[in-house]
Amino acid sequence: MFATDAKAFDARLSAIAKTVCPADPRTKDQRRADAIGVISHGADRLACLCESDDCPAGENPPSTGVVVYVIASADTLDERPAPASPPPAPTPDVPSEPPTSDEPNEAAAPAESNEPTALDGEPPALFTKPLRELTLTEALTPTPGRLAQLRPAALMGGQFLPGAIACRATVGATITAIVHPGQAPPEPRYRPSKRLADFVRCRDMTCRFPGCRVPATNCDVDHTIPWPYGPTAASNLKCLCRRHHLLKTFWGGQRGWRDEQLDDGTIVWTAPDGRTYVTTPGSRLLFPELSKPTASVQASGVPVSHTAGLTMPRRKTTRAEDRANRIQRDRELNEQELAVDDAGARPGDGQLLVGGDDEDRRG
Repeated sequence: MFATDAKAFDARLSAIAKTVCPADPRTKDQRRADAIGVISHGADRLACLCESDDCPAGENPPSTGVVVYVIASADTLDERPAPASPPPAPTPDVPSEPPTSDEPNEAAAPAESNEPTALDGEPPALFTKPLRELTLTEALTPTPGRLAQLRPAALMGGQFLPGAIACRATVGATITAIVHPGQAPPEPRYRPSKRLADFVRCRDMTCRFPGCRVPATNCDVDHTIPWPYGPTAASNLKCLCRRHHLLKTFWGGQRGWRDEQLDDGTIVWTAPDGRTYVTTPGSRLLFPELSKPTASVQASGVPVSHTAGLTMPRRKTTRAEDRANRIQRDRELNEQELAVDDAGARPGDGQLLVGGDDEDRRG
């Protein structure tokens, strides 16, 4: 199974596992296991086991298609080989005069190379037709060494993906260009724009807390220096999963976890015991251009501690579920008010309601 298919299958299981109500007694892993059977039967939701007559799971929308995020260079998508590395420098201990002999010198004969070359000196195309038109067998059984010329891609969680597979995955996909902000000024609002958030997620690829591998698509975009004391800029934004975002919020400060962000996206974490941990952007290995420094930021004032008296939230439902429940309750209240208004305005028993004094209002 390709990594992209495995990622889509995993996301599909999670989507189906969320189609039950919060009172379902199964754990998340148990619901995901049951979702495999649901997929095999072609269904799009789990049967809720809460045994309640008023179970709201039937009103939940069915699980829809999933999205798999792949980070790839433009060269890979255009099916261009990666730039060749420069040739090694000549060794200084070469003899001044070549050896002479009447016999043919076999060592002087040009060595055979597996690198195909065209007449003009440029390497030929990797295949006789675009990768998007190749069958799976043709894409995976080319001339030895040709697939290595395509720059590899990566899934959002950091898993590597061969260039040929990444190119095939773009068939029918939405391609969005990632724009490096460079020295652009900060954005004048709390929530980053989609372009800036996409850059931060592609730069980080995972949660930036030490040792955490949660994909950036499942993370919050956190201000290292809290807003509004810290700007909404690439040098002050990073990806944190919800668990570590809450940990930083409720266990931060001088006695908790502290973080410092550099212009290239590097994060220096200081633990409560004083030890430091350094995390670098996940894209630095395959896409170093995303880790180029951005505009420096500075705090405008001293952030105040706002966690006094607060406790860690214990949420039983997601924010999306809470919002859907609020909308449903508002709709029910609106329907009740409309029903009352209709009943009060409906004439009964042939009575005609007209204007005038109370004494004149009789049937």
